[in-house]
Amino acid sequence: MVRIRRNSNRYKILECLALGTGFFVVSLISPTSGAKIVQNIIRGYIRRKSFERQRFLKDLKHLQERKLIDYHDLRDGKVKITLTKSGKEKILLYQLENLRLKKPVRWDRKWRLVLFDIPHEHKKARDAFRQKLKSLCFYPLQKSVFITPYPCEDEIDFLASIFEVQNYILLLYVSNFEGEEKLKHHFQVY
Repeated sequence: MVRIRRNSNRYKILECLALGTGFFVVSLISPTSGAKIVQNIIRGYIRRKSFERQRFLKDLKHLQERKLIDYHDLRDGKVKITLTKSGKEKILLYQLENLRLKKPVRWDRKWRLVLFDIPHEHKKARDAFRQKLKSLCFYPLQKSVFITPYPCEDEIDFLASIFEVQNYILLLYVSNFEGEEKLKHHFQVY
């Protein structure tokens, strides 16, 4: 599978579609008019104050061939671009790869304990979830119990929805516990 380079115009098209309603209409006659989201995409296709229409259409065609978007020419010189299900999955995959925990300047003195009991029929999702927690620098207390001192609520929600295991995950907030000095040293929070 050929990857789409981050920060490329093709990636920006997919990203803007994912952030918006999943479709937008671009006027090829006057491409800089319209919604802010369309203007952000078009900005990458303007060279020497002119719109590079052929390059834009070539990128749309490439994304359509990969079944990431669907686009149609409308009668009035506009193009309707729609994000497909595969395109949504591609964007989620890219967001998953970029996922990082934000480490605050000052620790709020709360531990986040992630517990999960994902059934065997979801083994691949369970293993992927566990692996992603490790890559996010969660500390494994047991095979299905991980801990971190950093805020992670949004990241856990995102991972749970990606792997479709929301019902099997529990996030607890713990203020202190026996043996936490070892973990304070590990995470270098005091």
